[in-house]
Amino acid sequence: MPQVVHRSQDEDIPPLSFSGAWRSVALQLEVYKERPANLAFLLALCTWLAAGYRLCCGLSSADLTGICLDAKTLYFRGDLSRWLLHIFWPLEPGIIRGFLSSTLLLVFGYALEFELGTGHFLALLLGIQLGSAFILLHFGFAGCVVSFEPAFAGLAAVMHKVNPKVHSDGMGSALKLPWEVEPRWHVWVLLSFLLLQAQDFPKAFLSQIAGLVVGTLCVLREPEVWSDTFRSVARRSFSSGSAAHVVLFVFTILFMPLTVPEAPPEIWASLQAALTDGRALSPSWWSRSIPSSLPLVHMAMNQQLSPEALYISKVLLSFALPLLLSSLEMWVKGYSIFLVILLMYSMNSPVWRYPHWGFIFLAYLAVAFWKLPAAAEKRKSA
Repeated sequence: MPQVVHRSQDEDIPPLSFSGAWRSVALQLEVYKERPANLAFLLALCTWLAAGYRLCCGLSSADLTGICLDAKTLYFRGDLSRWLLHIFWPLEPGIIRGFLSSTLLLVFGYALEFELGTGHFLALLLGIQLGSAFILLHFGFAGCVVSFEPAFAGLAAVMHKVNPKVHSDGMGSALKLPWEVEPRWHVWVLLSFLLLQAQDFPKAFLSQIAGLVVGTLCVLREPEVWSDTFRSVARRSFSSGSAAHVVLFVFTILFMPLTVPEAPPEIWASLQAALTDGRALSPSWWSRSIPSSLPLVHMAMNQQLSPEALYISKVLLSFALPLLLSSLEMWVKGYSIFLVILLMYSMNSPVWRYPHWGFIFLAYLAVAFWKLPAAAEKRKSA
């Protein structure tokens, strides 16, 4: 007859295991029950009411009278309803995104607001939201700003620096953990899924980027952030190398042309002549002489690539930042494998003829990501 083996309290539970993940979530739920209802709880309730109203009434993104915060309102009119109501209106309708948004607010409230205080938290929330709205509207990235999503990304950056912790001291054996729970990682995961679930991915991506810029500016006020960054770059650590390659990857799939749809006659002769007289160093020569396609993401959105290529690109973009901030190293090999798959999807495109800079850099990144952990180990041993 099989015997029941009870877990020892001294047994080590890895944070990334299934048991560690669900215990950390259960521990937070238990600890948060003892904390008072706060501002973020009220904001989450208002967000749910707005999301339910939009879903039940079938209102579209065009029905934003009195809610949309546009450039004219931001600069010239003091319409109080537009200044306040736009934060509660969801960026998109849907149960899943509403659940993720409200959960983010609750984690921010019971962890970050509890750590900083309600006044400081409210100042950060409104400051990041208005700063993000200014960036989106002033530079023409959006014509209308709604929802808290830009502020979520900025608060995630601040929360990563503050790093409030949840302890399991005094809990029963079912919730006892040998390490401190850091809710900031739960925030990054929720934020990544919130971006991945967006129907209008470019709009949600730009909103989060604007919020991250403002939140990062808030974090950069701390002198130790500058010193830690300088030390990481000076010793050429894995984090600095992977960050540089992720930035190159984002720039490649968003801005670099993927293929040459039609090669002009005598392309090799003209390229040799341009290399000889130096014209090949000018970007204008490439745009005039070499036909180019759209970048990979834009081709996928225009259905010139398969839907799987677009989904893979969304996944890689959504989870890049939390993976960069983590202590994990082997995730770059997963990126290398997915880049090889993207290269195969690119060559299966009906407009594919010859490789352009986007394809060349993706091939380089596939090799570089695979070798990054080995290079980091070599530098450590040296």
